[in-house]
Amino acid sequence: MRKLKIYLTVFTGLIVLSFNTSAGQWKQIAEEDNITVFSKEAKNAIIPFKATAIINSNLQDVLAALKDTESKNLWSPKLKFVKIHKVVNEGEYLFSEFYKTPWPATDREFLLKGRIERVSNSQYRISAASIENIKLANDDYIQAQVDYLNITIDEVSPTQTEIQFEFLGDMKGWMPIWLTNLIQKKWPLRFIQGLRKHLTKGKLKDTQNLITIK
Repeated sequence: MRKLKIYLTVFTGLIVLSFNTSAGQWKQIAEEDNITVFSKEAKNAIIPFKATAIINSNLQDVLAALKDTESKNLWSPKLKFVKIHKVVNEGEYLFSEFYKTPWPATDREFLLKGRIERVSNSQYRISAASIENIKLANDDYIQAQVDYLNITIDEVSPTQTEIQFEFLGDMKGWMPIWLTNLIQKKWPLRFIQGLRKHLTKGKLKDTQNLITIK
């Protein structure tokens, strides 16, 4: 009976530890240009990252910039180009993003299913995750794994928008985990910095010509 109690105690402790690890809280790790970067406990040593900031542009302009896949490579870090494979239905689409990686690594493809949704009149959410499709995958690139990529934008005022960027993924290939984490730690920060700079140029496409939203 005593052994059974010990086993149950250890087993219960492992369950609690596992639950706490999976439900880890975001912790601030950096701040730059009024952009706050967070991380939380790693899954298989790959660290999730998040960044939040205020952008001095109205909600619809920020949304238009995020939806403009043709111009995204002008401001999104290391992005070569975006290819829309198929619009599944209103607000949902299959697409690839192709990224430069440090020499001598092979460039990466993020083959994704994405969704843009209007949560309310003052909030929009963009989400994406990897899919497997050998017909759509480009053999010249290594397929990266994206567990989740979430962007939420909220109207703060008629001239300000809050953005939250979350990402968890694996660059795959030979790239060591420490280098993957180093690259991905900077990505949310550089993404928001690039978006801010792009919006100051004021050259945005008419959103009605882009992906429609429910």
